[in-house]
Amino acid sequence: MLGELALLILQYLFDRQGKRVAITDLEAVTGKDIHTLRAAIEDLKILGYIAEDEYRIEIRSEGVSFARSRWV
Repeated sequence: MLGELALLILQYLFDRQGKRVAITDLEAVTGKDIHTLRAAIEDLKILGYIAEDEYRIEIRSEGVSFARSRWV
């Protein structure tokens, strides 16, 4: 089961589908530093919900499907 921070990140990315979001943007939105965000980001990557490239992340189709089943 995903933690609260991972769900917050996923929801933020779901609202920005098709865009790569800088992790620094997540820091500003969540008020958490990279060290706190990293564990949640890694959990989402392991599940295949997001992809990361050069400190930017984006939601993958698996993440979109999960988000739709949860929030839409």
